Amino acid sequence: MKTIKSVNVGSFALYGAVLAAFWTFVYGFYYWLLGWIFGAQSWFIDMNLGNLTVYTLYGFGLVFLKALLAALGGALAGLVVALVYNVVAGFMGGVKVNVE
Repeated sequence: MKTIKSVNVGSFALYGAVLAAFWTFVYGFYYWLLGWIFGAQSWFIDMNLGNLTVYTLYGFGLVFLKALLAALGGALAGLVVALVYNVVAGFMGGVKVNVE
């Protein structure tokens, strides 16, 4: 049995940032694509090519911005998790793991 007594805080922060940014981009891209495909069917908007193009470019840019903002939150969450783990593992001696 091996014992994990501490974890690298930087790698946890990076992992949290990449994970949050990836899933935010995937869901954002999915909903952007649905809005782009079905946006012209909106009965309450006079959808012409200019409106559709502005929506498409603006919405796609916001998907990237939301992913970046989620990455910042994910990095903070990874940082907090790593710090808490290191403190608790210092008291309890770490987590024992079977590595084969």
